[in-house]
Amino acid sequence: MTTTPAFGPATPVIPADDVSRSLAFYVDVLGFDEVFRSGEPVDYAGVRRGEATVHLFACKEPKIAEWTAFRIGVNAIDALFEHCLAAGAVHPNGALRERPWGSRDFSVVDPSGVCITFWERTDD
Repeated sequence: MTTTPAFGPATPVIPADDVSRSLAFYVDVLGFDEVFRSGEPVDYAGVRRGEATVHLFACKEPKIAEWTAFRIGVNAIDALFEHCLAAGAVHPNGALRERPWGSRDFSVVDPSGVCITFWERTDD
């Protein structure tokens, strides 16, 4: 008998030029909880909000962060968008919008330049 693997939540591991500063952004601006940190200065850390987990690693090469992007599914996207907008975290080209593939999304950029797109399904 063959068993088909079931996938669980993904955990992106993203670069941060200053892990402590990025950690503060994810906690203070995006509302994640700190799960762990290691090193002094901090060189690796993890945050979680709901089922979304993100790990941050120290990386001094800015191009790596600037070319990194990931998506997080959410509900109540309007409230999250308003919160991020008030915090000045929304990407200049990342306003909340409807997508033809059945979702609404907006994007923020973390302190290292990583782009995070929050999306909510509209076709349910």
